[in-house]
Amino acid sequence: MTGGSLKNCVALVTGGSRGVGKGVAIGLAEAGATVIVTGRTRGGGDSEWPGSLEETVNAINEAGGNGAGLLCDHSDDDSVQSVFERIKREYGHLDVLVNNVFAAPHVMPVNVPFWQIPMSLWDTMQRVGLRSHLVASRLAVPLMLPQGRGLIVNTSSGGGIRYTFNVAFGVQKAGVDRMARDMAHELRGYGIAAVSIWPGYIRSEKLAAQPDRVPPALAKLIAERGETPQFAGRAVAALAADPDVMNKTGQILLASELALEYGFTDIDGKIPPPPSRDPAPLSVFNPATSNQA
Repeated sequence: MTGGSLKNCVALVTGGSRGVGKGVAIGLAEAGATVIVTGRTRGGGDSEWPGSLEETVNAINEAGGNGAGLLCDHSDDDSVQSVFERIKREYGHLDVLVNNVFAAPHVMPVNVPFWQIPMSLWDTMQRVGLRSHLVASRLAVPLMLPQGRGLIVNTSSGGGIRYTFNVAFGVQKAGVDRMARDMAHELRGYGIAAVSIWPGYIRSEKLAAQPDRVPPALAKLIAERGETPQFAGRAVAALAADPDVMNKTGQILLASELALEYGFTDIDGKIPPPPSRDPAPLSVFNPATSNQA
């Protein structure tokens, strides 16, 4: 994994049927990686959840990588175990794990107070999106240890430091960031880096399919400052190809800042402005200034 080429890299992206996961898979494929993606939709997709494993695998192959799609329910530990057993059997090792899977509701509650949100939302988001990352990471590390190197990336967002959508969402993102930091502490002596990466405002398939479900102020931010999911993929690929990536272990990394450092751009040739690290709530997610509650 040197010189920008990931030809001999084996990567796993969880939740790779759509959105950031699909974009990360394509970004890794552009550098020649073998990319395995997990998801629950083999083919087709629908208007509610566009995208599928088949579509992502085709995109990986078209981008220059080698793709494989594995059905997996990340709320089921046995299902996850079977994915890693197959990786060990067919590839023998793993270089990169991208923990991206997230159980988002069809309609995310925006500025709904925590005492009005059903506990089922909390349970689902923390199980698939936080606990799932720990399960995948503990299964990935034994496949990285023999070569004395590896990279674990948790995809997150500024929701980890500022109010975004609702309490359950913010706690999940904060947990993802902290998990990367603490895993980095324990993995440092083994040559395995763990980081959290923040994409910016994503122009996702779901946004295109359901523009009416996005708060107007957020839609405006995406239109003005948005980036494609593939931009985050190029950030992950740059990290995976960096022989000095251990210098970044334990950090929260912004895709736009990595673009300036490594010299990559979004698919339109531009570098989107980075999201703010300011912990103050954005007005679009602030009940005091928003009518979305």
